[in-house]
Amino acid sequence: MAHLFERINSNFFSVLSSPNKKMYIDCIFIIYRAIDSIEDAYQGDREFIVSRLSDYFDEQPSEEFVDVDEDEPARTARQKAVHVINVLKKNGWIGEEELGNYKTSLNLFDYSIQIIDILESIQNNRQTEYTGEIFTVYSLLSSFNLEEGIGVLEQAYHKTNDIIRKLKSLKANIYRYYYDITKKQSKQDLQMLLEKLLIEYKQNFFDSAYYNLKTTDSLPRYKRAILESVSNIRNSEEIMDGLASNVQRIKRIDDYNEAYIYIEDRLRFITDSFTALEHLILAIDRKNEQYISAAASKILFFTNQSDDIEGIFNRLFRIVLGQKDFDYAKLFFLTDAKNVDTASLYNQRRMRMETIIEEINFDDNLISDEYRQEKIRALLKNNIYGKKEIDEHVRQLLDGHASMEAAQINLETQEDFVRLILIFLYSKSVGMHYDVEPLGKECKNNFVTFQNFRIKEVKA
Repeated sequence: MAHLFERINSNFFSVLSSPNKKMYIDCIFIIYRAIDSIEDAYQGDREFIVSRLSDYFDEQPSEEFVDVDEDEPARTARQKAVHVINVLKKNGWIGEEELGNYKTSLNLFDYSIQIIDILESIQNNRQTEYTGEIFTVYSLLSSFNLEEGIGVLEQAYHKTNDIIRKLKSLKANIYRYYYDITKKQSKQDLQMLLEKLLIEYKQNFFDSAYYNLKTTDSLPRYKRAILESVSNIRNSEEIMDGLASNVQRIKRIDDYNEAYIYIEDRLRFITDSFTALEHLILAIDRKNEQYISAAASKILFFTNQSDDIEGIFNRLFRIVLGQKDFDYAKLFFLTDAKNVDTASLYNQRRMRMETIIEEINFDDNLISDEYRQEKIRALLKNNIYGKKEIDEHVRQLLDGHASMEAAQINLETQEDFVRLILIFLYSKSVGMHYDVEPLGKECKNNFVTFQNFRIKEVKA
């Protein structure tokens, strides 16, 4: 196998690490879109591309290149456009071809197209959608016939590989969202934290990537039929012999045994993948539950303004972290401690005494009913925000109705506000008896303004 930099220019990625990397990547996208058509097929007229790049630099006249050679002018918009083309040619992003009649075309290489596609997906936050992926494999194998068997088998194999790869990426993507909302965002910016979690995470993870996988395109719905179809193919000597012969002819493989193994490997991959797919989905479920619980705990911590220990420490941390020159010596008294000798920490052993149990006399009149009720409420406070409690809270809110809008919920205390957040947050958790549907319009409810959503009952 050839080394990566035997296939691409060794300075290929220097463009993306240049001080002018933002301008370079903008220009790469402009070139890519300018020649991304069936007619052009990633080959465009040089003057047309220079014109498009010049328009870009006309809009940003203040931007200057720091890596331009002294003998190369790059002051006007056209000069900057020519400079970009020269840099991309030099580093292996594009090639130049003489067409005759004083015309020149610029061509993107195949590896450039692949990398630009990935970069554009990242920039546009394009998420993978799972729409009919498993159903496609099911349909292919259900309509299997020997005449078109190789094509069907190859498509089922590649589609299965795509499903596994996308689910692995989805599992990794959960952590990326969790990192964004809990590590990179300011602890003071609770509004941004909530929007990141309740809007972007829900839409990109649940709505576009995961909802269909758990409902219409669910694994249990098609797994058994897929495994049976593969098993029928593997257990039929006639079909396997015919497929091996077709592979010899289509793939130009001389050895029959090699062609037979080729078919077996693909069938085994499909079987093993769909057998293991359930474990991967369960791992995604666990990871999602883990991160949502952690994010919910952090939100509850941010919103805690009570007078209990957690609330006091919360406010204390805000004071300390809000002052750059805070004197920590006022809080901590540290001294050097040294051992005089090896026996300095020795405690003399004492005779073991049997404990004598004595009756404790306690006067109930010393504690008032008001104080007792306050302590009971403090003990129960941490139990009102769990998934089970939120699910029961929603059932009480619906009170037999099929749905209601969040704007209709009576928000009187901060606990009501926290419950509203958790209703949205826990809506897609396993075992919940309700779902939410964003309505796309802003509403004001007592002391808070938020994007309204509908709460719907889900029958078990």
